[in-house]
Amino acid sequence: MAKSNAVWGIDLGQCALKALRCTLDSDGQTIIADKYDYIEYPKILGQPEADPEELIQEALVEFLSRNNVAGDKVAISVSGQAGLSRFFKPPPVEPSKLPEIVKYEVKQQIPFPIEDVIWDWQQLGGAVVEGRTQDAEVGLFAMKRDAVFRALKPFDHAEIGVDIVQLSPLSIFNVVCHDVLDQLPDPEDIDPENPPESTVVMSIGTDTTDLIVTNGLRLWMRNIPIGGNHFTRHLSRELKLTQTKAEQLKRNARQSENPKEVFKAMRPVFNDLVNEVQRSLQFFLRNEKTASISEIVMLGNAAKLPGLRQYLNKQLEMDVAKISEYSKLKGSDVVAQPSFSSNVLSFATCYGLCLQGLKQGTINTNLLPREIEVERIVRAKKPWVLASVAMLTLGLVLSFFFQTVAWWKVNPEFELEGRKWKESMSQVKSQKSKSDQFVTTDSELKATQDKLDLISQELVSASEDKGGWIEVYSALYQAFPEDPTIKESLEAGIQTVDPREYKFEDRKEIYIDHIESVFHEDLSTWVSTIKPVFDKQFAVSEEVLVAAQEAGVTTDDVELDVDSEDSEAEGGLSDTPGWVIEIRGHHFHNSRKSMAELNFGKRFVVSTLINNLLTKADVKLPANDDPDRMFKYSDLGILYPTITRTSPLTSKMVVYDPTASAIDTKTRRTTGNRQPIVASKKTDPEEEKDVTAEASFKVKEYNFVVQMAWVPRSPEDRLLAREERRKAEAEAAQAAIDAETQETDAE
Repeated sequence: MAKSNAVWGIDLGQCALKALRCTLDSDGQTIIADKYDYIEYPKILGQPEADPEELIQEALVEFLSRNNVAGDKVAISVSGQAGLSRFFKPPPVEPSKLPEIVKYEVKQQIPFPIEDVIWDWQQLGGAVVEGRTQDAEVGLFAMKRDAVFRALKPFDHAEIGVDIVQLSPLSIFNVVCHDVLDQLPDPEDIDPENPPESTVVMSIGTDTTDLIVTNGLRLWMRNIPIGGNHFTRHLSRELKLTQTKAEQLKRNARQSENPKEVFKAMRPVFNDLVNEVQRSLQFFLRNEKTASISEIVMLGNAAKLPGLRQYLNKQLEMDVAKISEYSKLKGSDVVAQPSFSSNVLSFATCYGLCLQGLKQGTINTNLLPREIEVERIVRAKKPWVLASVAMLTLGLVLSFFFQTVAWWKVNPEFELEGRKWKESMSQVKSQKSKSDQFVTTDSELKATQDKLDLISQELVSASEDKGGWIEVYSALYQAFPEDPTIKESLEAGIQTVDPREYKFEDRKEIYIDHIESVFHEDLSTWVSTIKPVFDKQFAVSEEVLVAAQEAGVTTDDVELDVDSEDSEAEGGLSDTPGWVIEIRGHHFHNSRKSMAELNFGKRFVVSTLINNLLTKADVKLPANDDPDRMFKYSDLGILYPTITRTSPLTSKMVVYDPTASAIDTKTRRTTGNRQPIVASKKTDPEEEKDVTAEASFKVKEYNFVVQMAWVPRSPEDRLLAREERRKAEAEAAQAAIDAETQETDAE
């Protein structure tokens, strides 16, 4: 299985199994922790009655039951005291010759036969000057072969493939360089006589303490045989307690009944630890004449021992810090967990292993046996070898098959079961020709079907709230006035009414020339523009006032009784999407009689079309399941019907041809009652003669443009709007009755 970009760092400590899974962020530098585990053993591995192998195996089984490591890289740590570390400064040599010097030093400094150890090395610091490596330090790290296989044994039993084996102090060194030190200096900029200050790291384990001194370039470390378990054993011996009770008392010393007695019992171990640290640091400073120490950093759960940090600070006369978090480790699913935060000091080794596995660590040595690496490489390549053989075999088979097919093709006389190859090929070609013809026909029919489907979708498609255009057009049709005389003729089966018997100018009809619509994301802008025009259209025009004076009609009788409250109640339609529908039309209802009745021109449009759009309450929708199918236009979302453009009355010549059955493109004549023929002034004289040969009438034409807003509403919204309107109308009617009753009672 191919390895993913995730790394598990696993530390089998003396008290618990610690594991951390990290990945690299997309920037290739940020470390993200996405999983962790902390499994405490029932007993400390160093206790006489404990079985270390059994406890570790049980912890690994529990770990695998909660986590999946398949496909991830696995790095494990071994105790610093199980390995060997040596440092030496090579003479200035060419970088290519440094490995040869290292091999020589290995034989000199490792006190075991080379075949019995597994070792690795790494250069620390140094710079290449004039082709030679100078001021460098080389670290040699080794373990006995049997110790490495002993460390790998639990993971082999758990079937966990280990990729990296590293000493715990080196993993902690990676964490210090990555998270603790602010910025690693450039080796070329270092003055050997004045190097950067060093930081001391005390990683206090269960039985031992790893002491690491580094400035980010140089490394010195020592293993001190004092750990947290020494405090427990001393408490158990001094206070006559069991190992378990002594461990609990150590962890909760401040909450005990007599804290001073507890600290007094542990004081000898405090002194021993301080003495060992002082001796180690003095030894380091004697060998590194130019080195200086700035601070001490404590790691490990034992560092949480009450009073330890303060005691070290006082005795060593140096700042002692305890890490509370890893500043460059991200991943809130892990770092914010209480169990991780409470044991954050013990996860340093796991974090360092992850840094090395993700190639972000300073130390990259690996003590995994070479034969295991070779075995895994071979095992990983086996599937590819088998796949290559299978592909080769398949290629040979296919080659044979194609050669046979080619031979058949070049032998048309080849006969099988009484039929020749040539005859079969001829039959196949014939069937193929028919098949291609059927496919072509099918494609053409599918294209036609798709075209018809598109047309049908355009015709019946609904808006987002399912208020269809068919319903809108049906409703608008019902708003136009119907002439009673023509309606009676149609009901009697008479399709054409002769204008010589019933003149065009007396017909109460409006003719539509054009309808179009435009969608607006916000209708408020349109409403703010159209509202003044909407209100003004109900006022009496100067033309009507003149006609009223000639007819001797008072101004009160001239006013139109048109209710515009439905549209005004809608407000400004702020942030409301919808359509603006525009209707262009004309009418001939402008006779002297109409003028005398003050019902002509714009006034006729307002009193019929506009009035119906505002007050008509019996609008029926097609295919509506509601038994009460009566709506007002405001229920349907049709608002603010407004005459936006008018024209003066113009004289037109209308031609009537009772025999015409279709539109004539030369004369522009048509049939029916709705659209008389208007003779064009640009018509050819001969054609005009043909046109006017039939009955012609001179009429006054009025042209107009009406715009209105349409906010699509679903059937549920329409019903709700109707119910609210009817409720408001009923309340208004009841209020009027109550007011009239009060007036009557007052009289």
